[in-house]
Amino acid sequence: MQDAKTTKEAEDKGSLTALSIVVLIVFLLLVGGIYWWVSKKGKGETVFPAGLNYTGEETTPQAQRPSYDYAKMAESADWVDFVSAQGQYKYKHPTELYPLVFPGDVNDAVTFDIAAVPAQLNLMVLVETISNYDPKYRGNQEGFVRNYHTFFDGLKGVSEIEEFTTDQGLEGWRVKYITGDDSVGTNNYFFEIPGESNKILHVNNIFPAEGQAVFTRLLNSVEIVE
Repeated sequence: MQDAKTTKEAEDKGSLTALSIVVLIVFLLLVGGIYWWVSKKGKGETVFPAGLNYTGEETTPQAQRPSYDYAKMAESADWVDFVSAQGQYKYKHPTELYPLVFPGDVNDAVTFDIAAVPAQLNLMVLVETISNYDPKYRGNQEGFVRNYHTFFDGLKGVSEIEEFTTDQGLEGWRVKYITGDDSVGTNNYFFEIPGESNKILHVNNIFPAEGQAVFTRLLNSVEIVE
């Protein structure tokens, strides 16, 4: 009787082991199929390991970025309109630079792949929801801007801040923050969004020194979509 029980337990364990192996094989085949499908996706979308993706014209990350003639782009008449994914803002940009958007991003962010850091860590334009940082700044955009650095470990203070108005009439502030190593970062621009007390349009100057004329022209073309 005991031998029969032992045999039954051994058979059950064997069945469970076999089932586990089958489940593992199915899982690996499923994951492999997903990666194969992603690798075959069409032009215009690149999927990052972290799950972030952007749309553009390249199907795989480029090993080396192209060399841009920023002086020529700044004077070119060949600029086109871009409207954010959620239709909250728009601006003009040179056709040589295509915007990279983040589908489903709550901040409606966009950037260009022109810096040494990964594009998804170097956003250029985004719509910030103030209460996500601190509800007490809802309706107090200037207070939010002056204390923006307190929400990030990599920032430690404000170097300079001034009121700023673009050629399109957007009103807000130009700010330089002090980084953790006591250096001063690039210009950040924050603009009020009419009728939105809990949101603010944030524009980062991500362009290199030789591209400042392009950034200035782009910045002055930004408009809120009503």
